[in-house]
Amino acid sequence: MASLEKALTKDLFENLLPTYGNTRKAVPVWDESQKMFLLGNYESASGHYYYEGIRFCDRIVIKEKVGLYHTWTYIDSIEIYAFNGTKLQLVQKRDYDKTFRNEAFVRSESEQMICDFITSSLNAQGISADDSQIRNESHSIVDGSYQSFLSPNFNKQLTRILPQLNA
Repeated sequence: MASLEKALTKDLFENLLPTYGNTRKAVPVWDESQKMFLLGNYESASGHYYYEGIRFCDRIVIKEKVGLYHTWTYIDSIEIYAFNGTKLQLVQKRDYDKTFRNEAFVRSESEQMICDFITSSLNAQGISADDSQIRNESHSIVDGSYQSFLSPNFNKQLTRILPQLNA
């Protein structure tokens, strides 16, 4: 309990939730409802709001670029990154134009992008695999990226990803 009291100081709360007019400490913001970190938000000259969201598991990182126009939320792009040693490597990207964002759409597109990547990688190596097995594997990978930050397994993964969230 003493370590918790040391951690929960007034300075910590002032850095995370400062009063109006003071700068907030740059810490990735977790959105539990979308199961992703929110980064890089800005407002355009026309008043539209944009942000990037990142979710990940032990195998991939999914990056969404989202736009809020009036009362609609659009998906501008989805990028899939794979781990290449200690760095991330872009393996798939799709851009969208005025496509409404919802979780089922993002999941479906992410799964299809991973299927395409796996299939093309296997074909390049001269290996064939059953389509249903590839779909099941991509479904499992995407499900793993929707894990809650509040999960006990998440901290282990976070230490690998956190340095690259702002890269």
